[in-house]
Amino acid sequence: MRNALICAGTMLALLLLWPIVFGGGAASSASASTVTIPIPPRAYPSSLAALPKIAPATESCAATRVRAAEACSAGDTACGHAVADAFDVCEAKGMWPS
Repeated sequence: MRNALICAGTMLALLLLWPIVFGGGAASSASASTVTIPIPPRAYPSSLAALPKIAPATESCAATRVRAAEACSAGDTACGHAVADAFDVCEAKGMWPS
């Protein structure tokens, strides 16, 4: 075990010190020739009143789930799974998928 740790430590030291000892000239000259493109900052509204209002949903996701589950027949598991998937999407997005 001691020899394995010595070997791993030596390999790690060699990996980390190789560019310092033998120079990283090729890597530094390649990165020096790259071009930096400035990205302008995004303009945000100054107040919350300027943000668009989202209309409230007429029916909650849970109420829609109950109504959709009642529409499924008693032994139809595929319909139940589809309702459960639609409920997950509704909770994530805030609206029942069409």
